[in-house]
Amino acid sequence: MSLLLPGQCHVYWADPADEQPWHQRLLSEGERARRESLRRPEDRARQTVAAALLRLLAGRHLGEKPAAVRVERACTDCAVPHGRPTVPGGPDVSVSHSGDRIAVVLSLAGPVGVDVEQAQPQRDILGVARLALSEAELAASAPLDRDGFYTYWTRKESVLKATGDGLRVAMTKIEVSAPVQAPRLHRFDGRPDVVAAASMFTITPGAGYQGALTVLGTPSAVTEHEASELLRHQAEGL
Repeated sequence: MSLLLPGQCHVYWADPADEQPWHQRLLSEGERARRESLRRPEDRARQTVAAALLRLLAGRHLGEKPAAVRVERACTDCAVPHGRPTVPGGPDVSVSHSGDRIAVVLSLAGPVGVDVEQAQPQRDILGVARLALSEAELAASAPLDRDGFYTYWTRKESVLKATGDGLRVAMTKIEVSAPVQAPRLHRFDGRPDVVAAASMFTITPGAGYQGALTVLGTPSAVTEHEASELLRHQAEGL
């Protein structure tokens, strides 16, 4: 697994099936509480693998034991630790998971946001699109198909995760390029600095999924890696 160098951004992919019993030993008290609050085993596996992988990767970068890596998830709206993850003294990070795909990103190129979404056949695409897309975006992609919708969605959410706004900001306040075009941020109401700084990328979670990455900077390289091998072998000195 290659070393993260200044200017680089690494995307690591994992699967909930990669979960191992020792992963739970890497979770913080808040993360354990969050895990126990989830009813479905698949949801618990996604949350556990994502949290464990983030600490394994950050620990490698910082030269620390994974369990010693501090991950802060403070929320600006409440006391529950479920906000944007940050690693004090470490790289910028972002996490997303959907279905059987988990993405953990480390960046030394600037604040980063990643989003991966599994296409939901039963979803009312047009109904949600009218709430999330601008009139210009709807016109540029008419007729909007399922892949197009999820391309728009992941691009927009990756921007909002990179800025730390999350879904507190309406998606209609930002405008991105059409699905058939290379990803680019065109508009963010009241935030021209974000438009000027944002570099956007399409990532490849696999068939049935869409993924996007936004870095508030100019990465020298964005690379994707499989993390299953790292997750299978128990880390020394937990």
